[in-house]
Amino acid sequence: MATSTTGISGIDTSFTTPITFSGLGSSVDFSSIVDKLVSVEGARITQYDTWKQEWSDKITALQTLNSKLTDFNTAVSAMKTPSQFQAKTASSSNTSVLTATASTTATAGTHQVLVNQMAQNNIRVETTGVASATTVINNSGSAKTFAFTYAGGSVISVSVANGATLTDLANAINASGANQGVTASVLNIGTGANPYCLMLQGKDTGAGNTIVIDASTTLDGTGGTTDFRDTAFTTSQAAQNAQIRVDGYPAGSWIERSSNTVTDVIPGVSLSLLNTSPTTPVQVTISQDTSAMQKNIQSMVDKYNDVISYIKDVTKYDTTSGQAGILLGNYAVEIVKTELNAIGTGNAAGFQDPNDPYINLSQIGITTDSDETSTTFGQLLVDSSALSAAITSNPQGVANLMSNYFKGISDDATGTITYYSSLPGITQAGVYNLSATVAGGVLTSGTINGNPATVSGSTLNGASGFPEYGLAVNVNTTVNGTYTGTVRLQMGINGAFNSKLTDLLNTTSGPINILINNYNDIISSIDSKIQAEQTRISNLRTSLTQRFAKVDTILSTLNQQSTYLTQQLSKLSGSG
Repeated sequence: MATSTTGISGIDTSFTTPITFSGLGSSVDFSSIVDKLVSVEGARITQYDTWKQEWSDKITALQTLNSKLTDFNTAVSAMKTPSQFQAKTASSSNTSVLTATASTTATAGTHQVLVNQMAQNNIRVETTGVASATTVINNSGSAKTFAFTYAGGSVISVSVANGATLTDLANAINASGANQGVTASVLNIGTGANPYCLMLQGKDTGAGNTIVIDASTTLDGTGGTTDFRDTAFTTSQAAQNAQIRVDGYPAGSWIERSSNTVTDVIPGVSLSLLNTSPTTPVQVTISQDTSAMQKNIQSMVDKYNDVISYIKDVTKYDTTSGQAGILLGNYAVEIVKTELNAIGTGNAAGFQDPNDPYINLSQIGITTDSDETSTTFGQLLVDSSALSAAITSNPQGVANLMSNYFKGISDDATGTITYYSSLPGITQAGVYNLSATVAGGVLTSGTINGNPATVSGSTLNGASGFPEYGLAVNVNTTVNGTYTGTVRLQMGINGAFNSKLTDLLNTTSGPINILINNYNDIISSIDSKIQAEQTRISNLRTSLTQRFAKVDTILSTLNQQSTYLTQQLSKLSGSG
């Protein structure tokens, strides 16, 4: 270290930063001493870093759990309603006449379909013909016009230049920006002196999509032109609608559609007409796609098990090694596991014996592994044979259990009390006992689950603040009296999982996200402590360096004095 000294009084040396040690004052390595003292003081930072990593690892584990819950929620939300969960198949007894496909909204059953007529596009051919495709059709000395209409639309006029050939006319028609529905081509019929003809084809099937040559056409067969007026064309294929009859309706006439793909006659079923069969009906059968239903259920089970398996892994305790999972004892994780398990093992909301064939997963062959020694402990186990049997014997019952979504059902066989509506996401699914009083032909009062309900005409409405809020039921006011009944608002397994997972994943109130936010706060606090400790240690290093630098200077001065005295004593001894 560079020092400023004044002889022996150099003990009062002033220091400048950065401070270093010259090593000349003594044999002591003061730099190493400072480093070691600072290192000892830094142990607290090491502990803070360890704690910070532990909290970071917990956050990572919770984020992974959130990701798996999100995947699970995505799966169940995609099949929480009957139209999403149920798959339907459609078959035809004669696929040469028609084929059929069914959407999830189709109703299982059979239909008899007669096909009297296929839909066709309009085809018109000019019959005079010319000798070749390159024969000039306009030799008048000036441009002419070919005009036509399609499907009753505006007149489309095509300019035909002097010297234009038959091919030029076809190309001009096809190139017209105003022409969106007619294709022109040159047809070679192969016989006669003039075998080449202009053919016009409508792009669309249906009786209304006709081609009409307009009277403004000036290619009229005079003055060196070929005749392309409407009278020169023949209709080789008439524009017509498809005609079908379904289950004998309409008797004596036909259902007509402009296309051979008929999608709006049998709800949820698309018919593709391929041929006619006006007297022999084709049977179309719509049924549940049981294999698709089983696949959907297995998909739900797989996502559930992925969550449960991960929870088991991060909360386990190894008695042999003494190692604990990073989230062992974590209350938020326990909440997630408990909530999901309640749905997986419990009865679906609004389902009751004997009104419903299935009310829980165990009845269709899906149970929870309760063997704590099993590698699949806590997960759902699928008995494929039992599930297949349940789907085969009562596919609608299985579909209801898995996907009924706020479906209201009244158990009043007299029809006095009937379900009217609810508010999905507000009204809670479940079983509701009702009482209604009718006096003077007017609904005067009523209760839902013992709570006073509001009256609006002949409707009872669930009051705010109760699970039945948003539930509306109708009451027959024909006969005076007090009536009781039960209305069930059903929520299938997939819908229940979706609803619960949506709550668990809520960014502000979900237990996992609450913990992640809390843990991030803890890490921020640790970061503040680390920063404060780093500042303290930096100051300590500066202080120690300054102190030992002074010691180094003192020792250097003392060494100089000692050397000087030794030299003087040696001289005195020599002089004697």
